[in-house]
Amino acid sequence: MKKQKTSSLIKVMDEKEIKEEFLPQLKNATKNIFGILSQFNSKYILPPRELSFALMKEADEVETFLDEFGANQNKRFFLFREMVATTRWFNFFLFQGLHLYARIKHYKLQITQKEYIEFKKDLRKNLIFAYKVIRNIGKKLFEESESIGLKKSKNYIYSETLFPQIQRKILPPDIDEEITKEQEERIFEILIKYLNVCEEFNLFLCYRQDKFLKEEPIEKYRSLFHQLESLYDTYIKNTNYEIEISDFQKIRGHIAVSWHLLEMAKALAHFYERHIEKLSHSEIYYKIIECIGDEKKIRDIVEKFSLRYALEFSLKGEKICERIFSKMGKKPEDFLVDTRILIIPSHRVEDFHIRPIMPVTQIANKHHFDSFLYFNRKKYNLKSPIEIAIAIPDIRETLIKENVQIVIQGSLSAVNEIVEFFKEKVGAVEKILKCENLLTK
Repeated sequence: MKKQKTSSLIKVMDEKEIKEEFLPQLKNATKNIFGILSQFNSKYILPPRELSFALMKEADEVETFLDEFGANQNKRFFLFREMVATTRWFNFFLFQGLHLYARIKHYKLQITQKEYIEFKKDLRKNLIFAYKVIRNIGKKLFEESESIGLKKSKNYIYSETLFPQIQRKILPPDIDEEITKEQEERIFEILIKYLNVCEEFNLFLCYRQDKFLKEEPIEKYRSLFHQLESLYDTYIKNTNYEIEISDFQKIRGHIAVSWHLLEMAKALAHFYERHIEKLSHSEIYYKIIECIGDEKKIRDIVEKFSLRYALEFSLKGEKICERIFSKMGKKPEDFLVDTRILIIPSHRVEDFHIRPIMPVTQIANKHHFDSFLYFNRKKYNLKSPIEIAIAIPDIRETLIKENVQIVIQGSLSAVNEIVEFFKEKVGAVEKILKCENLLTK
């Protein structure tokens, strides 16, 4: 039997194939995005959410189409592809912000009227900037489409009647509804998870080493706040607790605002990392920056707007939790998360060994929730005699040479007792935690 010749799965197109096959497909793939971009004009100070939502869908599809054909590796089509990507990420920032701008009054936030006005003003200013960037990029895309041989249609039309529906309809989530309403313990777990996420987010932002945050850590906290929103909607929303204690709805609002702000931060951090730093000072970099104005503006929006306000709202949410615990007949100090830094002086090394330190596990075990000791990026559960028995020699080894810094984290009541224990036993001195780099403009 004659063996059939097989062809490669990938074939590099020649100029004829680009002209006769690829460009007609690209024209068809981009007709909607050009139609939408033609609506991004001075008629609007800010565009309708529906218009931004439509652009989000089309930009994603066009970028995927271009990548499937290898445009990210082709000199002729690379700039066109980068401009589509720029449109996509700035519009993602814009859409999340437009949603937040429209919904902010419904979130029952724990802020003053002055803070509300200031936040909306800052939000609006940054949305106008993003909208301006998209309009600038849109003009360049029209120009670039002609230079790559994409024949311009006489008139791009995208009717508002064709806007995709933003709102998603679902069936009533009523399975085990009555059982869920009685799960007080689950509600406490969610609130405690929220407090832990807020505390971790606060410490991370205050003591991070990066000058400008990358997408990866922002995505971590974006995902955590998104999970919290889902947990709230599953186990707390529409329960008797939410009806009787209005502060629950405020917690929901603070979670939602932090999540949307982190979505916005992630979009610009992704764009900056993948499309600014990667192309730094190339010809294409300058063409994209021409549409933006200044790359520093992107960093400022991420740092001084999105992350700053996300941190601010999370800190305010902690205060709301304190009230909820009191209203539910619980001691807030048994639930609120606290983090303290202690410096143990080197000259007290002889006091730092197993016998005098092990009683700290008894203190930790008096409290319902776990407490932790952090040293040299290692985490030890203070309730565990085994883990503390491992930690003590490690700390002592360093203490022989120099002062040692440890971090204690847990419920407020537990941390207070543990800190006093270390002060009494080994002369520990507390280092004051401060977060000034984001909460000041």
